[in-house]
Amino acid sequence: MRESDWQLVYHAASEFEAALMVGLLQTHGIEAWYQGQLLLGALGELPPTDVAVGLWVSPRHHQQALTILEQTRTSTGSEWQCGCGEINAPEFELCWACGKEQNETN
Repeated sequence: MRESDWQLVYHAASEFEAALMVGLLQTHGIEAWYQGQLLLGALGELPPTDVAVGLWVSPRHHQQALTILEQTRTSTGSEWQCGCGEINAPEFELCWACGKEQNETN
């Protein structure tokens, strides 16, 4: 698939946020990637909308990705602690440190 065939689904405030969102989409079987992280150094010189990191997905996953990202954005859950000891944000179903599921025991 050519890069021009991909569709923008999200503007992340940082490369870290973009990587988290790409990981979230990938756990749902959606191939995603981000670009624009190299422009973050120009923040202040360029408008914020021009330096945001964009998340891209294939057209066939566009609506599914939008739904997942919106559900994550509006999530009102609470943080949870994994058996490995790490604290995870409510939107994560898997521990960011060890990869175990939220309800998985050690």
